[in-house]
Amino acid sequence: MGYFRKIFIANRGEIACRAIRPARELGIPVAVGYSDCDALSLHVKLADEAVRLGPSPASLSYLDIDAVLRAAKDSGCDAIFPGYGFLAENPDFADAVDREGLVFIGPSARVMRILGDKITARKALAASGVPVTPALEDADEAEKVIRFGDRVGWPLLIKASAGGGGKGMQKVSSPYEVEESLASARSVAEKAFGKGTVFVEKFIEGGRHIEFQFLADRYGNVIHLGERECSIQRRHQKLVEEAPSSLLTPEVRARMGAVVVKAMKEIGYETAGTLEFLVDRDGKFYALEVNTRIQVEHTVTEMISGFDIIRKMYKIAAGDRLTLRQEDVLLRGHAIQCRINAEDPKSNFSPSFGRVTFLRQISGPFIRTESGIYQGWDVPPFYDSLLAKICSVGKDRETAIQRMRRALREYEIWGVRTTIPLLRRIMDHPDFVSGKIHTGFIEENIAGLTEYTEAEEEIYKVSRFVAQVSGLGRNIHSG
Repeated sequence: MGYFRKIFIANRGEIACRAIRPARELGIPVAVGYSDCDALSLHVKLADEAVRLGPSPASLSYLDIDAVLRAAKDSGCDAIFPGYGFLAENPDFADAVDREGLVFIGPSARVMRILGDKITARKALAASGVPVTPALEDADEAEKVIRFGDRVGWPLLIKASAGGGGKGMQKVSSPYEVEESLASARSVAEKAFGKGTVFVEKFIEGGRHIEFQFLADRYGNVIHLGERECSIQRRHQKLVEEAPSSLLTPEVRARMGAVVVKAMKEIGYETAGTLEFLVDRDGKFYALEVNTRIQVEHTVTEMISGFDIIRKMYKIAAGDRLTLRQEDVLLRGHAIQCRINAEDPKSNFSPSFGRVTFLRQISGPFIRTESGIYQGWDVPPFYDSLLAKICSVGKDRETAIQRMRRALREYEIWGVRTTIPLLRRIMDHPDFVSGKIHTGFIEENIAGLTEYTEAEEEIYKVSRFVAQVSGLGRNIHSG
């Protein structure tokens, strides 16, 4: 069947580059949008056509619905792929795309409104038989939160009802912290998502963050592609992901997968998505949220399943039917992904901006790189710090770790601080190697994970000097 005349990628960076490739394989031209600081970015160079959206701040470019729609229509596109972040989980955007007669490559606005708000999503999932954590959904007063904490036990976790990425989360260890933490969480949620509503969950100490990838078509067919372990996090945001999890037995995996498929069928979901769980020390699992978009870490699932998930999203949006049965989904080997962020782990993961003065990409077998950078590119201060993702795959977890160590030793980015040194140490940590991980792993081991060696410090100093000299030369040339 025919698919689309042209797809507009409403995103930037590595996910925009990633989304261009399956479209090209399907013979579909691609247009992208860009902001002023992204005019020379890699996704602009890879696309068939690029349209300026506006100034560098995201609110004036990538988050401007009218600008994105105008760019898509002016470039002759009949479908829009939002990636993750920006407008990906905005139901108003999905509605606007539909009103303009374009295809939104994602779930319907109706489903996004059900699952995009964590409070509404909890109710929908519980109604479908999915276990959820004990929570106080009406967290408008500190006194209510304190009574809830006394009843279920401390600590608690305050969460924004909208958005994701860990923004607005506050861990509360005692009643004395409630009032200040509530105010802080509401303020962050209002600024980040335009909605200050929060709720409170029982915090599960030593929990494992495990999520299931699923695919669904418009005809009611749903399959899952197994789970991913995402317990290595900093500030509630993932840094290392792997598939499958070293925790789950085949029986637990089958039980959790069946819960996911049943819930998505009852909700009427279409396209790719992820249901996230927290698994406690006793092996009980509780739903956290549904991500109504492609996930950053979808790559590790692709590497053990053989699926191109974004390619599937394109085909499902064009009306293709899922013909695979669950028993046809075969998962082989083990895959690990590391996120390369432009940030300084030693300074509380503060963002790092500047010119990439030297870049040595990874090569060799069983390694995959998803990147939106190149040597000489300037890392802008306006967006998420993710630069690239590197993935390894092996016959088992031990082999995947060995290959990731090799890849991290090869990968070099000069000019900005990155998470590469931290990730090298994680791969060598005995608790990670043995699978004794949980969501507090980095916090517990932060001192040993963030000490730079003399060689690493020297490389950074030299790279910053090169960046300054390069910048001076560029200014002289332009003058």
